[in-house]
Amino acid sequence: MKKIILPVALFVSILTNAQDSTYNQKSIDFGVGVANILTPGSSVGFNGKRLDPLSLNLGYRKMFNREIGISANLGYNNFSSENSILKVNTNFFSFTLNAVLNVRSILNFNEFLNNYGLLAHFGAGAVANLVSSDLTIAGLKRDLAIVGTAGITPQYRINDKLALNLDLTLNVVKYHQLALDMQTYQAEGLGKLFGTATIGFNYYLGANGKTHADWAPRFDRTAAEIDALKNRVKQVENKLTDSDKDGVADYLDLEPNTPEGSVVNTHGQKVSDTDGDGIEDSQDYCPTVKGTSEFKGCPTAVGSSSSTSISEGKEVEGQIKYDIAKYTTDINFQTKSTNIKNSSKKQLDELAKILSSNPNLFINLTGHCDNIGEDILNNQLSLDRANSVKDYLIGKGVSSSKVNTKGLGTTKPKQSNDTEKGRSANRRVEFEVKTK
Repeated sequence: MKKIILPVALFVSILTNAQDSTYNQKSIDFGVGVANILTPGSSVGFNGKRLDPLSLNLGYRKMFNREIGISANLGYNNFSSENSILKVNTNFFSFTLNAVLNVRSILNFNEFLNNYGLLAHFGAGAVANLVSSDLTIAGLKRDLAIVGTAGITPQYRINDKLALNLDLTLNVVKYHQLALDMQTYQAEGLGKLFGTATIGFNYYLGANGKTHADWAPRFDRTAAEIDALKNRVKQVENKLTDSDKDGVADYLDLEPNTPEGSVVNTHGQKVSDTDGDGIEDSQDYCPTVKGTSEFKGCPTAVGSSSSTSISEGKEVEGQIKYDIAKYTTDINFQTKSTNIKNSSKKQLDELAKILSSNPNLFINLTGHCDNIGEDILNNQLSLDRANSVKDYLIGKGVSSSKVNTKGLGTTKPKQSNDTEKGRSANRRVEFEVKTK
């Protein structure tokens, strides 16, 4: 007996620690059918016409996950036989604990066996025989023993609460003193066998609309959908991040590093009006020249030309030519802006040092625009960009007489204006250092 009880107890303990509550786990299992003795009875008992009319089973089952569970079962079987000598009627009662395996889930047949399932079960328990007979040996009318069971249970699901089942079980009776008809003593040997076949149902306990473990998919679609929604929410949250706390999300913010508390427009740009014409710089095509709203911040007198005189001079030679080359790469601007980026200021600082320390050098600055906006406005904007760089160099100690500017508007694009990358490269000021 200990050899059977201890493994069963260990199995129950392992399963208890593997519970999963994402679906219904409990059910009431019922079946009714027939039983049949598979080993012979005594010479006087079940040797006549065998009726074996009835087998009943009632169980309470709990699945700990999609694959394994445990059930407690009460069984009743009636064996009867009648001949010209003797009428025998034996009532066979049993209580068993069974491990249950969901073969459908273990073999991963969930996807294409939507409403068909298969359980396997094995276990052990106690049995008792009560006999009603014309003859019994030594007045014995009952016998106690243990039983081992194993079987399979095909299923058909009707809905989330009910499934039909067919259970086929083989029972092995051990330590039984008498034949199953309880008419003679019988050597133990390998034990006595009888089989049962019942048709019944599984009634699933738990929340309505929640799938039972018998039918839960190995891949939990609901959990996957929730994870997908969480990822989408996370992406939206990341997209709405406002790093500089100016009230404009980073993905819309053209100036993502404005100081906290700054007044900004809907593009996150700090509101400023350099020329005092009442039009903020981010909307002003001529932010350093006072203009009108009719011309988008430019004066009505702006013409199509925005050039000033550019000195020809001579090419710079020697070591200084290579020193200057490092600091005369194009610098770029934001859309509609003449503001010099912080990333360009170090380059201009070094260039100012070279110009200040070499009296014979002078520089030509040429401003350019992308093709966004009207030509009359872009002509002025390109010149304003060149003048913005000029003002910066003068502020660093370069003589104004050494700096010449002109604006070419959109006439000399460096790259195609069909892409944002190309337009960004075209919003630039070019440098040309000459010597007298």
